[in-house]
Amino acid sequence: MPSTSLNTAVRTALITGSTDPQAIGFTAARLLALEHNFNIVLSGRRGEAVDQAVKKLSSDLDSASSSAKVFGLVLNVDDKASIDSAVDQLSSATGPLSGGALDVLINNAGVGAPPGRGGKGTNNMFLQTELTTAEDMVSVLTTNVAAPVAVTNALLPLLAKSDRPRIVNISSARGSIAFGSGLEPARTGAMVYNTSKTALNMVTLMQSKNLVQHTKTNLKVNAASPGHVKTPFNNFTGLRTLEQGAAVYVHLATLDDDGPSGQLIGNHAPFSSDGEFVQIPW
Repeated sequence: MPSTSLNTAVRTALITGSTDPQAIGFTAARLLALEHNFNIVLSGRRGEAVDQAVKKLSSDLDSASSSAKVFGLVLNVDDKASIDSAVDQLSSATGPLSGGALDVLINNAGVGAPPGRGGKGTNNMFLQTELTTAEDMVSVLTTNVAAPVAVTNALLPLLAKSDRPRIVNISSARGSIAFGSGLEPARTGAMVYNTSKTALNMVTLMQSKNLVQHTKTNLKVNAASPGHVKTPFNNFTGLRTLEQGAAVYVHLATLDDDGPSGQLIGNHAPFSSDGEFVQIPW
């Protein structure tokens, strides 16, 4: 039987933006707990949503007789004070990690467009290129690129305590310049979102090469492409199930030490036809 101590055999994953049961982050948390006995730290901007998500996932795990534990953390990835507060809670001996290691960080929080300019809850999945302003670019890049950098850097000391640290940045094939250059113009809108994912891919590559010296030699940093998944993010227009999309989160969070690092990975068309996880071109 695996130990229930957070400081020994059982591993712990923190997933940002993971409070919505209809979204991929929460689904990945459930799969990591059920299939790999991970303890989970769910996080989000609003305390009420965090509490409800913890209650929901805890109930799911109880129904499955899982011994995995679920914790909640209020974390606004765009706010330094919120990040600092989260680090203090995670570092505390009485916090979710019991003073121990954070094994996996999944930078899942992100936006498709600035608030009120498109994306979730609107009729337009993304903000179109010709309508995008400089302010729109700054807003989206702040959440989708700068925030994962800030959160990762803040949590490096806790990741350094892990014997197998893993960082997963949630990207998209939309950020692949090689892929996008072959598409017709009608399929290449959403400039601000796509640009943010291209930038996040470079962040991933740089982190994979430079953060090893601050953690462990077996650190793995990868970007995940879940594909077009049916979620509130795209107003449920996706074609893949939550479980199909979350599979790449789980795959990269549980990589063996001989697994890849510094890559964009996915298991969806047109890159993979049989569900095999493959490297997607930058």
